[in-house]
Amino acid sequence: MKHIITIALTLFLTAFAMAQERNYISTCGKTKTAIKWTEEHKDGKIYYGLVGSEMCIRDRIYLHTVQGGEKHEYILGNGYKTESWKIVNTSSNTNLSIRLNNGIYSISGKFNGKHISKTVKSKGKPWYQNIAYNAGLTLKNGESVEYECFRPDNMKLYTMSATNKGSEKFDGKNAVRIEVSLTGFMSAFWSCDYYFDTNTLMFAGYKGVNGGPGTSETKISVAK
Repeated sequence: MKHIITIALTLFLTAFAMAQERNYISTCGKTKTAIKWTEEHKDGKIYYGLVGSEMCIRDRIYLHTVQGGEKHEYILGNGYKTESWKIVNTSSNTNLSIRLNNGIYSISGKFNGKHISKTVKSKGKPWYQNIAYNAGLTLKNGESVEYECFRPDNMKLYTMSATNKGSEKFDGKNAVRIEVSLTGFMSAFWSCDYYFDTNTLMFAGYKGVNGGPGTSETKISVAK
C-alpha cells in the first residue's frame, strides 16, 4: 500500500508546480528600480527515511528574477544549493550560463560581448548564487556559513561568509539581519546586510554599497 501511495504522490507532484511572485523596490540615490522574483517548485518526488516511517518531498526550485534589463534564472537543488545560473543582459551583450557538476563549474556563452567557454574548479563550499533567497532558511538554526558565488560584474568565483546577527528593525518591522562579507582579511573591506521576515524567513530587504568609494548605498525593500 505504501508503494502505491508513493507512486501516486510522485506522479502528482512531478506534474505539479507551485508558482509564487514577489516584488521589491531597489533604491540607490535618486534611482529606483523594480525587481520581480518568480519562484516555482517542480520535479517533486517522495523519499522515505531509512526506517520507512518518515517521508519528505524534494523539489527543485526554479527562480527567475528581473531587474531593469537584466534577467537571472536559477535552479536550486537540495539544501537550496545552486545547480545552475543564467544571466541575460541585452544592454551589456551578456547571455551566460554556469552549471555545477561534480565540483566543476562549466561556463559558456557571452559576457560583455566576449564569448566564453571554460571550466572553474569549485572551492569546496556550497554554491549560493542568490544568497538573498535562502540565507534566512539556511541560517535559521546556525550562526554562520561559508559559501561560494560568482561576482556578476567580472564572473570570478569568491568565497563569502554569511552570519546571523539576530533580530532588529527593518522598515519598521522585526527582521532577521544576516551580514554577508568576503572571507579572511578581505572581510574588513566590504560587507552588506540582508533582512528576512521573522516568521517565513523569506527575503525582506537589503542594505549595502555596490560600488567603489563615493557610491550611494543601495536599499531593497518589499514593494508596497
